Amino acid sequence: MMDDYYRKTQESILVKRDIICSLLSDPRIIGDYYEAIIRDVVRDNVSSSFGVGRGVVLADDGRASRETDIIIYSAAEYGTLFRSGDIVVVSPDAVRCVIQVKGSVSNDNLQDAFVNLASINDLRPGIWKFIVAFKTNTEYASLVKSCAESKKVNGIFVFSSTYKNETEDISLQWQKLANILRSITAPGMYQTNNAGNYVALSVSGKDSFEGVAFPS
Repeated sequence: MMDDYYRKTQESILVKRDIICSLLSDPRIIGDYYEAIIRDVVRDNVSSSFGVGRGVVLADDGRASRETDIIIYSAAEYGTLFRSGDIVVVSPDAVRCVIQVKGSVSNDNLQDAFVNLASINDLRPGIWKFIVAFKTNTEYASLVKSCAESKKVNGIFVFSSTYKNETEDISLQWQKLANILRSITAPGMYQTNNAGNYVALSVSGKDSFEGVAFPS
């Protein structure tokens, strides 16, 4: 029953993507709407102790990250340095997870996402760093390998693929991501449950993840 719920949620995400593409042509505006779609579903799947926004991480010494599509931060403990709608500026200590959103992802266009995510990890090591994409023309296993080799990304989730042999695995991507988000933002866990040196693909138990280790 829950599998069906998550599949329907993932299908809804893709339907919204298609509606936006049918109405608009400017890729920059489309990209903003893509981010908003994912922010909304992420917000529905994290603890109420956390806020979800788009913006920049700012350290006490003035160092700032690049702008990130989605920042999950501790709203209860730290709050924001600045907020206007979904736009936020937060301190490094407040950040729990960051996500880069892509309409289409391949090995060729991952580098920019790696740089964005690394700019936040430099300010606070140990945060969870994910990439979420609506589609890919590259084998998912290859994307996971690239993320592991970068040693910068703790998860990549793609909602549609042209590779038929990956259809079933791809259809469960939102379920896997939602379960990870719930786990890493569970009350009382987020202070100690830091991202490890691997690409997490699923939750296998309380505070336990399965994935691909970064190469040594």
